[in-house]
Amino acid sequence: MNGFTKKGFYELIYKNERFSFLQYIRKDVICDVCYITLKNVITGETLTFDKSEIRGLQVTGEEANAS
Repeated sequence: MNGFTKKGFYELIYKNERFSFLQYIRKDVICDVCYITLKNVITGETLTFDKSEIRGLQVTGEEANAS
């Protein structure tokens, strides 16, 4: 998950739900839990995901490992 960059869009699967058009905002570790915050560039919604629940991550057509 260290492959996030400030440029580009991401698509991920989180708890069996697909999220698209996401742009990386930040990574936080709170009480030993890693959270990834992304923003949907279409809706403007900011979403925070528990890293351990991310099942798939796609970066502009490339598969990336979520671990």
